[in-house]
Amino acid sequence: MKVLVLATALAMAPALALMPASASAASSGPTVKVYFSADFDIPGKVVAVTRKAPDSGVATFAVKQLIKGPTKAERKRGLHSELGPQIKGKSNCGADFKLSITKGTATLRFCRTVLGLGIGSDARVLHTIDRTLRQFGTVKKVITLDKDGRCLFDQTDAGTSCITGHE
Repeated sequence: MKVLVLATALAMAPALALMPASASAASSGPTVKVYFSADFDIPGKVVAVTRKAPDSGVATFAVKQLIKGPTKAERKRGLHSELGPQIKGKSNCGADFKLSITKGTATLRFCRTVLGLGIGSDARVLHTIDRTLRQFGTVKKVITLDKDGRCLFDQTDAGTSCITGHE
């Protein structure tokens, strides 16, 4: 009996070693992808990394991870996110953002100011948000709004290009 227990423990050891120390409680949740930028092109190449999410609110969790940015190991691989450092100021909703998904459209509305750093950076931010949210089968379109309800980084008078599809 002791030999069987030892053999089972040894067989499980490699699998346990691959699990992060903090994954014990979250390991039962679903896996989500977070898309980080891998270069500085427009809109740029994105690479998916995985995160263990809670059992509910997985899309919100994925956006929070995008804001948090890549881990140190992922940064060493050349991945980056320009979104987190661009979020500044006081929230008008008590959080960084609100997310709703209705009839195939994910609407992400930031509650704090998101600074635009130029065409390239802005395009990469929108691209990583789009890819991160479109992984979910219920999302066919992504609308990203600033704290005032305008399309994020839209400099047109109306500020509705992400909704209407034209300026």
